[in-house]
Amino acid sequence: MQRMMKYYQKYAELMRGRYGRFDQINKALLIFWVLMLVFARWIPFYLGNILALIALGLILYRFCSKRIYPRSNENQKFIQMIDRIKDFLKGKKGTYRYFKCPECKQKMRAPKGRGKIKVTCKNCQTQFVKKV
Repeated sequence: MQRMMKYYQKYAELMRGRYGRFDQINKALLIFWVLMLVFARWIPFYLGNILALIALGLILYRFCSKRIYPRSNENQKFIQMIDRIKDFLKGKKGTYRYFKCPECKQKMRAPKGRGKIKVTCKNCQTQFVKKV
């Protein structure tokens, strides 16, 4: 039991200050790694094995990286990209249209697919017509 505790303490010391999360990108890379291992037999020139090793290397690199915030930002961008792909496959083109007020440049949004609408800026009370 003491040997297990010693190994755990060494592992905890090694991982201190590292990303160490099994996030969405790592899950996708792990699935890709398994698929490449399964289908490597039918992919010519050891390409499946090479791609599997690259995926495993990326998983380990991301898991052991000390650059926590860039890894987290990569994961957020990956999630947004996957959501956009899901919306595209479902037929959605996005929920809102973003635009600026012509007077004060305040950012605003309106639901897509409404046609021409009359918009009143909350900041400067300017009214204008916008196609969304």
